[in-house]
Amino acid sequence: MALRVAAQPSVSFGQTVVALAPRALAWVALGVGVAAAGLSGPNTAAYATTAAVYVLVGLSLNVILGYTGQLSLGHQGLMGAGALFAAYMSTKHGTPFVISVAIAGLVAAAFALLIGFAALRIRGLYLALVTLVVGITLQGSLFEVPALTGGGAGEAANRPAVLSANDRYYFVCVAVGVVVLYLDTRLVASKVGRGFAAIKEDERVAAAWGVNVMGYKLLAFVISGCIAGVAGGLFAFSTQQFNGNDFSFLLALTFVLMTVVGGAGSRAGVAVGSVLFAVLHTVLANFFLFKDFAHLFPTNLSNNILQFGPDLISALLLLITFALNPGGLAQQIDPIVRWMSGGELRFGRRSSAPGREVVNARP
Repeated sequence: MALRVAAQPSVSFGQTVVALAPRALAWVALGVGVAAAGLSGPNTAAYATTAAVYVLVGLSLNVILGYTGQLSLGHQGLMGAGALFAAYMSTKHGTPFVISVAIAGLVAAAFALLIGFAALRIRGLYLALVTLVVGITLQGSLFEVPALTGGGAGEAANRPAVLSANDRYYFVCVAVGVVVLYLDTRLVASKVGRGFAAIKEDERVAAAWGVNVMGYKLLAFVISGCIAGVAGGLFAFSTQQFNGNDFSFLLALTFVLMTVVGGAGSRAGVAVGSVLFAVLHTVLANFFLFKDFAHLFPTNLSNNILQFGPDLISALLLLITFALNPGGLAQQIDPIVRWMSGGELRFGRRSSAPGREVVNARP
């Protein structure tokens, strides 16, 4: 007896174009927005470059916080180490820009490897304290070595002539960010990414499934440190000056907050959160309504409001985000991200944590 196979409805070329056109337009709009940030003048390009560097730091911290569930409060130290050696190698030894940034990543990866050894036995609050001590120690010791930085004078980090314009340098930083985003996507989809997810869920269960917990935790710190070091190198050439005071504990807290507020575990959410924290203070400080409000008060009080007001507003926004969106900004942008990635545009609750790159925990 012959079996009848139900014919699948054919999809015409026109229907395919109609289905893909809105997504293509959305990607084009995103690309135009990213490009416009670098073409709107040297000052805007400088702020946009800082945002691109913050995205790299956010993605680096997301590797250990979002993928393996370990907290680091010393990422400003890793970023600073990368910035220091990029500036030192470029100025004192004349190494090319690309090589200097690569050295920055390797140096930060080496420091991260040392921190990773501590993570083999501890986690949670104790690991956070260890990374905090490392970050503060680097700021107070390595970043002040006269042979490297001239003491407190800092170290110059001049860009090559071809990248002297802020807009050109911005696009270089964006290109590096795109590469890191692609590699991060491949990482999550790989066996290593599944191992990270298993460790985050339960280290003992992961070990029972044959996951090399120690090796994967070290690898997570090395990958995270390398990206942070590259970000530090790019930051040094952005400001064209290394100064150890730029890498304080406050910066470490900013990195953790932008990762958590963005949505730890979601690369899109972390990227948006990083951009937000990079430009929020500047945008609020120059917002005409905020400035007009500050000028209603006496001069001394007005200056304090202009200086500290944006930080207070940022803290309030953070509290509102945690109260209304436990999943961070990723919870809000997840339907759009899913749609732009080829899925359906659906709003509402999902079975999995919003914005997370869901992977099979079994390697």
